[in-house]
Amino acid sequence: MSASRGQPVALRDRAEQTAAVLPPLLVSAERVATTVAQGVHGRRRVGQGETFWQFRQYEPGDAAARIDWRESAKSQRLYVRETEWEAAQSVWLWRDASASMDYSSAGYLANAEWPTKRDRAELLLVALASLLVRGGERLTLLGSGIAPMNGRIALTRLVEMIERQ
Repeated sequence: MSASRGQPVALRDRAEQTAAVLPPLLVSAERVATTVAQGVHGRRRVGQGETFWQFRQYEPGDAAARIDWRESAKSQRLYVRETEWEAAQSVWLWRDASASMDYSSAGYLANAEWPTKRDRAELLLVALASLLVRGGERLTLLGSGIAPMNGRIALTRLVEMIERQ
């Protein structure tokens, strides 16, 4: 049994400390099929988002609230501000849960307590998950049957899923 069993908060804290020194991780859009939830990945086309994409001429039927008055004041035409479609990615994480992961170097060293391969894999998995959450991604554990989630709750649930395995 790993040293971190029954201590999901301690595992999460160690993983977050490890992840804190790395920049937020953004998963490339090519790795995941199209998604519809709003997030941080620009899709390089017009859509729902917060990042400016382009101005285009006003067309009948456009909402008056979308008119960019500052840009329109520069010419005799009305312009509408468009934003880039942004969507979060869903990431399914996995780690080996086989008995071979219980190996530790402690057996070869007297009075030394070394982490097992499972401990290290769990720490790295949760550190990666922490980076993904900071990057605005949705995540879950592969085979858990739970839909990908985002935010701090996703990290907490991931640690709980790992602890149950």
